[in-house]
Amino acid sequence: MTFGENLQNLLDEREITQKEFASRLNIAKTTMNGYIKNNHQPNIETIKAMATTLNISTDELLGHEMPDTLSHKEQLLIQRLRRLTVKERNLIFNLVALADKHSSL
Repeated sequence: MTFGENLQNLLDEREITQKEFASRLNIAKTTMNGYIKNNHQPNIETIKAMATTLNISTDELLGHEMPDTLSHKEQLLIQRLRRLTVKERNLIFNLVALADKHSSL
């Protein structure tokens, strides 16, 4: 996967537009589009700013993700699960088990 594809996937996963992300980084929309299309690469300071803004490591941004690294959505799900009561968690676990059982039929 190219840097641009990875960046676009990370933005899509967080429901952030290229325009919004460019604005957060204080760079031109055309520059952001160039990164997405792999027409040019960001410098190290921009890479660090992107990673910080996305709340990920520079390794993940550059596509060097560890196999066991959770996606942003998985991290959010875990955070939300931790805020639930034991009874609510058990309900979710039972629902997942039921879905799992149904998909294996």
